[in-house]
Amino acid sequence: MRTFYIFNINKSFYNLMRNNPYHLFRAMEDIHSFNTADANVAYDLFTQIASPFDKSKINNKIFNELKGIDFYSKFRNVHRIQNKYIPEDTMLVVNKAFLMLESNILKPAFLDVLKDYRNLFVCDFKNKDYFWLNELVCL
Repeated sequence: MRTFYIFNINKSFYNLMRNNPYHLFRAMEDIHSFNTADANVAYDLFTQIASPFDKSKINNKIFNELKGIDFYSKFRNVHRIQNKYIPEDTMLVVNKAFLMLESNILKPAFLDVLKDYRNLFVCDFKNKDYFWLNELVCL
């Protein structure tokens, strides 16, 4: 199971880091691993790099694109695809600060739904994987 964190990067940071995402990944990884004593520093750094998500807009976009699919379900801010034929078991949690995507496959269907958004940066901290979502060749 892989866990991806999806961040909405500020336009200025996107322009600065789009050709060298490694430094952005390292900054996000440092923020992710801060301990509670440094929470204020991590929060300040995070707000300089990332913009908040419009939860309602994201939830509506995902729901409207996937509501006709038999394997899709939604409860509040949690979207799920459980396709026994692929097999795909993926959950997307919409938060204001980030989207958290847990999946048993490398290219979950939710990435294809979100690919039109610019400035989305995807990090898998455990596996040291990162990419700009709009540059991903999706399904």
